[in-house]
Amino acid sequence: MRFTLAATLVTLALAAGAGPASAAGLTGLGKAIFGDSAFQFHKANLAAVPVHAIGVGDLEVVLQKTRLKDIQKAYGGTIQEQGDGADQANWLCYTTDGSGGPATNVWFIANALGGHEFVMIVAAELANPKKPAADCEPASAEFVTPEFGVPGLGAGTADIKSTLGTAPVKGGKLSYRADEPGADALGTALNVQYIGYFIGKDRVTGIGIGETSAQIPQ
Repeated sequence: MRFTLAATLVTLALAAGAGPASAAGLTGLGKAIFGDSAFQFHKANLAAVPVHAIGVGDLEVVLQKTRLKDIQKAYGGTIQEQGDGADQANWLCYTTDGSGGPATNVWFIANALGGHEFVMIVAAELANPKKPAADCEPASAEFVTPEFGVPGLGAGTADIKSTLGTAPVKGGKLSYRADEPGADALGTALNVQYIGYFIGKDRVTGIGIGETSAQIPQ
């Protein structure tokens, strides 16, 4: 999905089956990545976009191309909604019970730049199965925590920095951003990918990846 660069930067500042249903609102890392200003993605610090696809079991999720309905078809759940206009979020969120590994909350989020339909953000965090997030539903037996293709939950900060490069950990958060020419390769489009980590005791407790494309004003 492509929009003007100005619109993209506004959204990055904010964010960075059944039809949509009202919910308690995004929580946890889903909220932090979408628009709680927990991360600072104002300046690129990666030379190239590192994540091209996110593996979720047998499903390959490609940011800006996979629809929420594609994920819903594979794993069920209710598409939820909050806000309106540029502030509107639509999402699916699943909580795993920890039987196949650590319990996690996993969000798939569409925003205005994704037409409230295309997945623009995927986020996962360690969860307490005894206190499920209000905006998440129990995951089906087929669902697995995403593989992002970069260090994820449980990885050490040394793993992150050896893969993505050195960046300062501020307040338990670590931020990366990559800007590169869009698919037209004419220099008139910009693809922006951003990665946010929650760090606890030098280990990743949460990871979120978002992406959007923009037309660069000429």
